[in-house]
Amino acid sequence: MRSLLSALLMTFAVSGPLMAAQATSDNLIVPGERVGPIALGMSQAQLTAAMGIAEVLHQGSATTYSWGQVTAEIGDNSPGVETITVNDPRYDTPGHVHVGLAAVAAMAVLGQPAKKTSTQGLDTFDYDGLTVLVRNNLVAQIRVRK
Repeated sequence: MRSLLSALLMTFAVSGPLMAAQATSDNLIVPGERVGPIALGMSQAQLTAAMGIAEVLHQGSATTYSWGQVTAEIGDNSPGVETITVNDPRYDTPGHVHVGLAAVAAMAVLGQPAKKTSTQGLDTFDYDGLTVLVRNNLVAQIRVRK
């Protein structure tokens, strides 16, 4: 009985830090929901708790919180994050769509967009909860929104 209890305690002692490490290295983009630990609807305080101190930019009627290649935007009249923008190829969707992927491959995974627009060499593909920006036939940016 003692050896079983010791084995269980050892398992928890070893797996606890591993689970914590997995949570902090979450690079999953979930359309309409989240990017890693940043979720749509989070408050500024929740963002700081999840990501640490951000570089803050007030522009027009929105505030953007930036952690390098990932940003979260909160509108002045919004209680929480409305848009999460990713420029970092380490983040990807469950189908492995990420910055730097060929646009053809992204469309093969995501299907035809609900809306497609083009302006000055930048193609914008709108999907449910997700916008993919393409330049030179490569995914240049991914945005998660409601």
